[in-house]
Amino acid sequence: MSNKHIPTYNNLPSREEIIKRITDNWKIKRETEIIPVDVAMNRIPSADVLAGVTLPMVRASGGDGVAVASSRFLHGIPDTSSWIPGRDFVRADTGDDFDDAFDAVIMIEDVDISKDGKLTIHEGIQVTPGKNVRPTGSTITAGDPIIKAYLPLRPKDLAGLQMGGVQKIEVLKKPTVAFIPSGDELIAPGTPVSRGKNIDTNSLLVRETLRQFGAEPWCFPIVRDDDESLEQALTGALKQSDIVVISGGSSKGDEDCTATLLHRRGQVLCHGSQAVPGKPLCAAMVEGKPVINLPGPFIAAYHGLEWCINYLVSYYLKQPKQQRQTVKATLTRELRGSDMVSMLVMVEVTRKKDGAGFWATPYSIREIPMWRCIASNAQYMTKLNEYVTRGGEIEVELLRGLAYIPISDE
Repeated sequence: MSNKHIPTYNNLPSREEIIKRITDNWKIKRETEIIPVDVAMNRIPSADVLAGVTLPMVRASGGDGVAVASSRFLHGIPDTSSWIPGRDFVRADTGDDFDDAFDAVIMIEDVDISKDGKLTIHEGIQVTPGKNVRPTGSTITAGDPIIKAYLPLRPKDLAGLQMGGVQKIEVLKKPTVAFIPSGDELIAPGTPVSRGKNIDTNSLLVRETLRQFGAEPWCFPIVRDDDESLEQALTGALKQSDIVVISGGSSKGDEDCTATLLHRRGQVLCHGSQAVPGKPLCAAMVEGKPVINLPGPFIAAYHGLEWCINYLVSYYLKQPKQQRQTVKATLTRELRGSDMVSMLVMVEVTRKKDGAGFWATPYSIREIPMWRCIASNAQYMTKLNEYVTRGGEIEVELLRGLAYIPISDE
């Protein structure tokens, strides 16, 4: 059928306005789950966590050495020739408990212990009550705040939880994001390519990108371009997901029926965005959940994931939008934006030979093959009516770490 709901591209909303429309209409029902600490890496705690134990439970040795009674050192170093291990002193290494008869530790480098257990203390050593002894609770005390709510858990946070006697933690459930690839032209990877067919690469792109964002992906098999199949897939996705992403069927083609479906099933918040590639993006609320229709072309789907889905997953998890490292770089050629849309520009960044900064060579996605877009090491989003001359400076977003930025040949 012909799609009656096609984008006009008049008064296109910005990316920021689209996000605001979605979040203003999205009443999230966040759920939590309790999981073992040792599998909680990068998860988001739903509440502050306090230590449940005190360490050390009693005072402990502050280093490797021997524990002694400080009262025997009131008049200097005593004669230790008749001292017996276990009665007059004991070994006490870092963190060790030791007998209550002793209240100080002499570092092992300040003593000599013969093979037959005779102790010799080096001259000049001062021994006072509590010397080199860590008091009770000096590591952690029950009730100490270990974790703050909504801060992603790092490896040292996990270790700190276990140190505090916490073995399980309540975290926000990851949002489930359903992905529906649509299009009669799509074939599964590994299928021989024939005329008029394209490989479905978006499913892999979306799945792994969602995992990086902290979501739980749920990828559907390819759905053909007909109303019944697409509506059936959407109905199934809405039942068990928090966000639905549909790829394809967003533009002006006769088979682009996704927007019509979203108009029929829910409230369309936008059909068309001030962002290229991916201008036909459509966003709707259906059954209280955001449904985002990304354009099908690979780089358009990539861009929609970057600015829209990234924000929605982060918002669900009460996190700031994930950001990449940026650097300021000098343009090797002019950069010209548009008066109607913001444009994603792929950028090749190199280090200046003198080490004083970076060069940036921008490329329109329409002037380079797709492999160049994929291989680029940086990107930039133009502003409306932006124009920067060669030699001007822009702040680019790195797609690889600084260690991978090559040195310029020039």
